[in-house]
Amino acid sequence: MAYRVQLQQLQRQSSRPPDRISGQADSLLNRSFDQLEAPGGAFGTSALAGTPVVAGAGGMGRGLGRLSDGGGGLSFGMSAVDFFGIKKQGERVVFLVDGGASMVEPERGDLPGYDRVKAELVAMVERLSPGTFFNIIVFGRSLDVYAPRMVVATADNTSQVAEWIGPYWRLREGKIERRGPFRKNYEPQMIDWNGAGGSSRMDLAFAAALEMRADLVFMITDGTPSIRQGRSSSDEQRWRQRVERYEEERARYEASQRGQREMAGYEEKRAVWRAERDRIIAEREARGLPPVVREGGSRGAPSRPGPSRPGRPTTYYETDELVRFVRRQARVLYESSGNDLPSINVVGYSPNARGSAIIETLADVFPGGSSRVIGAFDAATTH
Repeated sequence: MAYRVQLQQLQRQSSRPPDRISGQADSLLNRSFDQLEAPGGAFGTSALAGTPVVAGAGGMGRGLGRLSDGGGGLSFGMSAVDFFGIKKQGERVVFLVDGGASMVEPERGDLPGYDRVKAELVAMVERLSPGTFFNIIVFGRSLDVYAPRMVVATADNTSQVAEWIGPYWRLREGKIERRGPFRKNYEPQMIDWNGAGGSSRMDLAFAAALEMRADLVFMITDGTPSIRQGRSSSDEQRWRQRVERYEEERARYEASQRGQREMAGYEEKRAVWRAERDRIIAEREARGLPPVVREGGSRGAPSRPGPSRPGRPTTYYETDELVRFVRRQARVLYESSGNDLPSINVVGYSPNARGSAIIETLADVFPGGSSRVIGAFDAATTH
């Protein structure tokens, strides 16, 4: 009964229409708790804006906790979020987290820096109002979502976030546990788009957040999308023919006296490079760190002489094309149903100059967005 009174008091302060809040509150209070499952399980559908209400089976006291307005006079379901220095309010919040290898490069704080990013995110989720809906998306070559639909920020749901996000780039006994997205448990509908690969699929991340009808989207990234366009069959066939010619040329080169002489010099240079690489690996191992992670693999290795293998024909989408795609998605999902467009807020995690420019562009996709650049985390960093 006390819980119902708290809920009714917050309803009167809410910015949502009274008839909508009343129906949502009754759905939440009257729903049978043995039908509600945690994010890892199958979801039922509730009357809360067509979104599943998810709580533990341990009863009302543990699953929903105490409703409050967060102490700041916010309306029912509204949360004030401080996302690495960007402060916004929303009722349906989606966090987009870059899970690519570039996020754990040494200039971005290495693996310990990424651990701090995850810890800060967990703290943000735990501070959400129990009436707020939220979700988390880790993106890279694919998507991992915390839940297939938005979930209520109950004590049970927020307490599972740390365990869910923990494995990404976590060091266990000297080895990296999970290198980016590994669950691959969500595929958004892509409207008028030919994305077919890439190492930083921001297109998938934004599409998923829009499908979840977020009103507040936060992203942390090093700032550079990598979205490959689909290849035509004719391009693929021409590339395979070039590879066949290359292999013939390579065999002739390595059989020639010049090729043997140049390859011998190459192997000497490579031995020096390997020795320096092994020295760095040993130094990092002594500090409890794995070999350096680099997007695209190792750097600094000497170039192999002779004919070069032809690269696959690859075209990547530009940032302005990504922006147009996101706007098209929003027109279909938001404007057609009379909903306000979301606020997109992007934090650049120690980006380069190009990355800094990109995060500003992404934050301007819709009105009300913000961007901010932060440096790499270390033991003493606060943002």
